[in-house]
Amino acid sequence: MNDLVEIMRTTDLSDKPDELLFNPPANSRLATDALDNIPRYLFRVVSPHSDGITNEAWVHSKAASNRMNTGFPPPEDIFSNLDTQKQRMIAEILYLHLKWKGDDYLEDNLVSWTSSLPFALQYIYYRHESNKDGSDLEDIKLYVIDTTKFPRGTFLRDLDLINAFYPFDKNLENIRGMRRGPTYYFGEYLSQGSLKIQGMHQVVSGASLFDQNRLQRLQPQFKAKGIQGRSQWPPWATEVVRLRKGVWNSSNQVRLSSADIWDRLKAVEEIVDHFEPRWRYPLAIYFVALIGRESVAKEDDEGTADDNVFFAFFRSKFIGGQQKEFNPSNFNVVAPSTMPEMTRVKELVREVHKDYHLRKALSLATEAEKKMRNLHIQLIHSEDRSVFLEDDPNEVLVRAGKIIRSRLKTIRMLRKKVTQAIS
Repeated sequence: MNDLVEIMRTTDLSDKPDELLFNPPANSRLATDALDNIPRYLFRVVSPHSDGITNEAWVHSKAASNRMNTGFPPPEDIFSNLDTQKQRMIAEILYLHLKWKGDDYLEDNLVSWTSSLPFALQYIYYRHESNKDGSDLEDIKLYVIDTTKFPRGTFLRDLDLINAFYPFDKNLENIRGMRRGPTYYFGEYLSQGSLKIQGMHQVVSGASLFDQNRLQRLQPQFKAKGIQGRSQWPPWATEVVRLRKGVWNSSNQVRLSSADIWDRLKAVEEIVDHFEPRWRYPLAIYFVALIGRESVAKEDDEGTADDNVFFAFFRSKFIGGQQKEFNPSNFNVVAPSTMPEMTRVKELVREVHKDYHLRKALSLATEAEKKMRNLHIQLIHSEDRSVFLEDDPNEVLVRAGKIIRSRLKTIRMLRKKVTQAIS
């Protein structure tokens, strides 16, 4: 009921736009693909103590929410009417936003999202364990949006915005150096103003991820909830760095048995069951990626296995009508080398998609082989095979024989092309 009241309170029934787009000028120093190279899925974690307003219908920045019902117009695009003075101001606002340093004299109209699921999950720990927040896990929400449902210009990568404004603020230049380094980049993306997300997102509580130790069962390197206790600055970025080293970049990867992996996949299934059906497959990819690159134990796979527990899991639970929608070309995973968690997501998208099509091809090839064997038996091993060896002047029979040979030639050509395609 409280959520409904909040939605009604913050919903403007006027003709205001559903989003405030970034509209950079030609000389903005943004990369040419900055507005287009946006991950399909972005995450955002909020608690009752987060800046701005986020609910089932809207995400409002701190500045946009502060201006509600004041009679003042909503803040404008940060690229509007740029001059040197405004560029300095935007650079300072961007720095303060990225460093969590609020300023009552400068309106922060930015909203942060991340492409990194482990970064978002660690932020749930941070909010829950922080003395400045300390919200119950039930009150901390993980939002997921599908960026393909929003217009071009709704989102921009933090580094692209930093590149556009760092010459106007020394502090922002320092952040640029850190985020371009090998360790502290976490796939942050920004929107601005008010963004209508109704019907284009999913949301789950932190409790639904931690209940029954789901997150730890999925990846034991996540710490148990509450183990840190309350503190002013709970670990966040450093925990993500630790996870990256232990889960994806370790040279001593644990080889799990098939049974162990199935236990972890069961936790994934329990988590994604909290999402609507069409979201379960893509989000299962993200959560399965948290398992890391551990493979089945050697005693379970001597190099002769014709299946993989991950592939079998996706085929049994999710693959079907969604496969076309979520092929690698429109999943769009942005995976820089500094984000191994995203590299694993990208690998899984490709591998699961390829497994699906290879198995369809195997089914068709098996059926084709069966038919060719039947033809072989009919023509070669039949008691009446001698009738095919005699020349026949009948034009219809001659033409039928030519058609069969032509079809067999086509089959041979197609077999060669298919072999090349899967080699």
